[in-house]
Amino acid sequence: MHRPPSAASAPNRRPLLAVLLLGLPVLLTSAAPSSDTPAGDRPAAAAGRVIVLGFDGADARTVRELLRDQPGRYPTFEKLAAEGTFEPLEVVAPPESPVSWAALNTGQNPAKTGVPGFIKRSLPVPVPGFGHIVQEKKPLADLDGLPIPGWSATKMASVLGGTAFLIGALLGFLLSRGRLAVALPIGFVLGGGGAYGGLVVRGWLPDEFPVTSNPSKAENFWDVTARNGVRTVVLDAAQAFGQPVPEGAQVLSGLGVPDARNSLGDWFIYTTDQDPDRSKYEGERTTTSGTVFRVDLRGGEIQSKVFGPKNFWEQERLEKELEEIKARLSSPSLSMEKTYALSSRQQELEPVVKDMGKPDKLEGRVALDLSVRVEQGSADVTIAGRTQTLAVGDWSDWYELDFALNPLLHVKAITRARLVSLEPFFELYLNVLDLDPREPPFWQPLSSPFDFSAELAQDCGLYETYGWPTMTMPFKDGEIEPELLMEDVEFTMKWREKLTRSVLERDDWQVFMSVFSTTDRVQHMMYQFYDELHPRYVAEDANRTMTFFGKEMALRDAVPSIYEQMDRIVGDVLAELRPEDTLIVCSDHGFQSFRRQFHVNNWLIENGYLAYNGKQKETSFLRFVDWKNTRVYGLGMGFLYLNLKGREQWGTVDPSEADALMAEVREKLIAATDQDTGATTCRDVYITKQIHEGPYLDLESDMLIGFAPPYRVSWSSTSGDLFLVKDDPGKKVPGPVYTDNDSPWSGDHISMYLPDVAGVFFCNKKVDVPAEGIRALQIAPTVLDLVGIAKTPEMDLGPLTIR
Repeated sequence: MHRPPSAASAPNRRPLLAVLLLGLPVLLTSAAPSSDTPAGDRPAAAAGRVIVLGFDGADARTVRELLRDQPGRYPTFEKLAAEGTFEPLEVVAPPESPVSWAALNTGQNPAKTGVPGFIKRSLPVPVPGFGHIVQEKKPLADLDGLPIPGWSATKMASVLGGTAFLIGALLGFLLSRGRLAVALPIGFVLGGGGAYGGLVVRGWLPDEFPVTSNPSKAENFWDVTARNGVRTVVLDAAQAFGQPVPEGAQVLSGLGVPDARNSLGDWFIYTTDQDPDRSKYEGERTTTSGTVFRVDLRGGEIQSKVFGPKNFWEQERLEKELEEIKARLSSPSLSMEKTYALSSRQQELEPVVKDMGKPDKLEGRVALDLSVRVEQGSADVTIAGRTQTLAVGDWSDWYELDFALNPLLHVKAITRARLVSLEPFFELYLNVLDLDPREPPFWQPLSSPFDFSAELAQDCGLYETYGWPTMTMPFKDGEIEPELLMEDVEFTMKWREKLTRSVLERDDWQVFMSVFSTTDRVQHMMYQFYDELHPRYVAEDANRTMTFFGKEMALRDAVPSIYEQMDRIVGDVLAELRPEDTLIVCSDHGFQSFRRQFHVNNWLIENGYLAYNGKQKETSFLRFVDWKNTRVYGLGMGFLYLNLKGREQWGTVDPSEADALMAEVREKLIAATDQDTGATTCRDVYITKQIHEGPYLDLESDMLIGFAPPYRVSWSSTSGDLFLVKDDPGKKVPGPVYTDNDSPWSGDHISMYLPDVAGVFFCNKKVDVPAEGIRALQIAPTVLDLVGIAKTPEMDLGPLTIR
């Protein structure tokens, strides 16, 4: 289980001053979390340590091409290939990061991990939802590390009032030399104050907290090592957020961690651009997770706000008040005057509470002041009282933010700003609000034990904690230039190196895993400059130069350059190892260029599997489907579902017909050709139940498309949309199945044929490669085997033999 935070590291202690003055020290002393118990005797460890370096999206085909075409540029890859092992790594389907990392970390297929993809389907009416995170409200009683005991208000008032009464009476007795007539009134006065204070303080704890976690149901390899006495450290653990970890493992969560707003990477732009589509205060949402605020420059100054998390405590308080008003209004004995007053308050509260519950609304968000003083060639940017002077193109240092929900509950965040321009208009970019690793909220710990994230910050300085660092979304939305994206890539990679180095320098672990995400992010966004056949490729742009890790780099060289940095990092780690240590370098999937997109539901309509209801304004989230005449529908990243009787609300396919229907769809998809190029676009369609087995198979789709690169599922298909175009009369009708990918998100791996997106496997030792190749599901059992632990029965495959 998560270790409770120590008194020194537990969050939000300072607001307790009022409580301390009311006599709560005695209370907190009795309720303070106990220190960790001694670990006891550990079993003897096998010789040598195990180091696993993960690089999201590192591609075997690309590495082979780079080694062939640029000999000498990647000395570590060459060394490992010659003296150790380099092989493609077979990844699981679907090749999506949360699915792949969960499988790699556990040695279990997605039907056992319960992680079906970034997107999953909900039933009985099919709609899309998140498949890699769980957002829920957790009762107070289920949370650890509370800043005060989670007693009822009555008990808090009684204990605090009783404590204050005893202290007051005792003091009065001593000061009055034993006169009860003096001591008792003092005791009653202080006791009443203590009871009232207890009610107030307990009122600062809501009944429920909004909590994000990851859905993985399977045990990670570090859980097994720790349980068996092998000390393990994991940095940037994907799909491990909110998961219990046994004592003996230190785990910093990675992919799946929300930002300080409990969102998926919200970012902000403040601009004086007079674009009429941008509002002045409310903020215009971008197509991803950005918000653009139009601000006014008056007398050289700009005033605005930084909007943080929703104040869920205030929301709950107002919701309770609204419920109480409704209950009181139902009383037949209520006077006319009281009825009018309550009704007015109800009308005032209802829209406020409604808007507070909408994540895209600013209502209910805790806000901090942002002000800018524009000077000649620079700007003084002040956020929450801290001023930093930025020239155009400068990044700020960290701003440390404190969003106070009430005197007891705080969300601490960190962020950086970049002054983008002063002319022809002012523009300031504000990055994601990362949870402060030194003081994460007790309801959203970033690591296990709780204070491990703070220990890393103490050793290495502040670092990003959001599970998808790097500014891919602002670049996808066209709000930043590629040079700015690559600056951020360098920033992220450097602090991850720093964390990794800090652990390598320690001598208190036997298994260490560290994951780097930047290989994935660069390839997603920079393939448009690397692939000359990409629809977005422009030679002039590809030849633009910038400085990256101290070297001049053309944008067309961004993909080879990120592999060069990967090679350097692996080499630095390799140089720190002992002769008996084993190094494994692996990735969750590979990469390809993404030039053409396939509109799944359009293809299903063309081939008679899905019926269109003709609604031209409801083309998203499957609202366009005529369910009574539909047999197959598409949703998610290349996922196909049967409209099955007994499962879908308006199912049409009898379960006895399912296998034949899937075989028919598979055959037709494999034969499908691009109407513009004549190319065959699908290499395989995986029947999920034939490749996965486990208790969570029902969370997955019935079929998974394996496109031939550079084809991929379309953007609109992901949310279950239909691609419409206007015909000659101007009516919207289903458009073509294939269209160019004109998005800056120009490289990908999702929905592609697995052998075409194989990951990498390196080892500093010789490995006996099985006839079927090395598979991602073998990483976890291999780590266990190297430290003398047998694989668990749940793991799908056995370990590799390393010589």
